[in-house]
Amino acid sequence: MSALRDRRPHGGTSVPVRSGDEAEPGSALWWAERASTESRRRPRPGGLSTERIVDAALDVLREDGVEALTVREVAARLDTRSASLYRYIASRDELIALIADHVMGEIRIVSTGHGWRADLEALMQEMRRVMVSQPLPSSAGRNFGGYGPNTLRVIDSALRLLLDAGLEASYAAYATSSMIQFVAGAASIQRSDVGRGAHGASRSDGFTLLLEGLDLEHFGAFRVAGHEYLAATADDVFSHGIEIFLDGIACRIPE
Repeated sequence: MSALRDRRPHGGTSVPVRSGDEAEPGSALWWAERASTESRRRPRPGGLSTERIVDAALDVLREDGVEALTVREVAARLDTRSASLYRYIASRDELIALIADHVMGEIRIVSTGHGWRADLEALMQEMRRVMVSQPLPSSAGRNFGGYGPNTLRVIDSALRLLLDAGLEASYAAYATSSMIQFVAGAASIQRSDVGRGAHGASRSDGFTLLLEGLDLEHFGAFRVAGHEYLAATADDVFSHGIEIFLDGIACRIPE
């Protein structure tokens, strides 16, 4: 049987983990361990740091795409060796987790002055803006809604708005989780080549011809609302989706 050792996150209690086990990049334990490690670092001015590594990795992503993102390529951008980076990151997966949380730090959290609903709508619009424009592929989406400090900041803001509005804790948690899934899903679909854009649904040429051959018994609703379904833009679908989502939350708030 493997021996057990303690992992003691910064400011927290010890967590027993089997010797040889490694925390999954992006997990709560992984972030806790990083916080503990980063608190002990004393980087030299102008020397390597996690922030510099993430910035260089973002340059690689934006200029050459995700296929070019390797520890070796990031090290080359920083004019150093891969071995130097391994003191800060252990793998490409760790690098992606750091980038995903860094991207979430671009989300602006503002108070509109018009109540919880307007504030939450503004937050969702900000989340979508950042998620649509971020350079990571959709396959990295599992890192969003995770446990990094920037991601937790967004989650905490949503929870606080809902709690202050009068929702009980359990429903505030459900609503916040649903919000993240809705926004992340909408952004992922919009970024794909089968999503929606500024002119409606993609690849919809020939829909009228297709509709003429559909069985009215099974697809009658499409004859009534099909063209509206295809014409709706990504912005319109998201805005109306927010409205439907917030209407549902409002029904749960005590008057």
